[in-house]
Amino acid sequence: MISAAPISAQSVKLSLRLRTAPGLLGLFYPVLVWTIAAWSPFALLLTLLAPAACFYLASRLAQTNTYRRATKVAYFAIGAPALYSFLGGWLDSQRWIPYRANGVWVLLWCVLLLLVLIERPAAADDADGRPAKLAVAHGISAALITVFAIAHLANHLTGVLGGSTHIAVMRHLRVVYRAPVVESVLLACVLFQVATGWVLLAYRMRRPFSGWIGTVQNASGMYLLLFFASHVSAVMRARYLRHIDTNWVWLTADNLLKDPWSVRLVPYYFLGVLALAVHGACGVRHVLVEHDRPRLANRAFAAIAAGGGVIAVVIIVALVAGSLSH
Repeated sequence: MISAAPISAQSVKLSLRLRTAPGLLGLFYPVLVWTIAAWSPFALLLTLLAPAACFYLASRLAQTNTYRRATKVAYFAIGAPALYSFLGGWLDSQRWIPYRANGVWVLLWCVLLLLVLIERPAAADDADGRPAKLAVAHGISAALITVFAIAHLANHLTGVLGGSTHIAVMRHLRVVYRAPVVESVLLACVLFQVATGWVLLAYRMRRPFSGWIGTVQNASGMYLLLFFASHVSAVMRARYLRHIDTNWVWLTADNLLKDPWSVRLVPYYFLGVLALAVHGACGVRHVLVEHDRPRLANRAFAAIAAGGGVIAVVIIVALVAGSLSH
């Protein structure tokens, strides 16, 4: 049902001031990545501040939701690190078409900015934004992926002990998750998660502002959609097109702070792990709230999100250290 409430001048003014900022941050994100190798590793903070700023802007725009296209672009810009890695992986090493990631990136964000600029305000949509059965199926597939993710992240944590330890642990884990049946089920779950996640996210972004937790869930969901697209395709491309073993050596082959291309992987991986933890924390919190345990829900959310942040830092430190040792 569409609300017939009039759009206030204050809402329109707020949107006009904020709606182009996420697109501009997305457009200039490659410049921020370039500064890491060209200027200083401390510029890595800038590549993290850009998605954080887009998260804030998405929250502000969602409060009125009068410019829905601008709100969607803001959420999309949160996933800029994953999108940049996705485009770079597919375009920068191929010779079939005369296009590279940076050129396509500029064109894409200029088009998005134009679409935002010509958008007219609309009334908020009060329709139900959580199809119950689809959300349950999404949660079940997420639970199956989480089992693999826990083992996968634990494997990455062993990188702190060195590349040989990481490879040894991976060799044992691959006996299970590279079994044809297990790998097929896992890939099907990922594809289902991406498809259902996109549908659920589209519904959620049509709704009025649902508080900070709604923005966090939308933002982490958007990042994971792009991260899964990038990460799974990168692994498949390396394994089946280039016949490369996607192990520790593959991960740390280039200097992750000095190589002009590979520096994009640092914020990409860090935010991927963090988004996985935060999105999972949102799901756990929702289940506990539905069971009338709000205090435990908030504590569980904080614990899972904080734990994910710590794990993300440790994994990135191990990867960067491993890449510097070559």
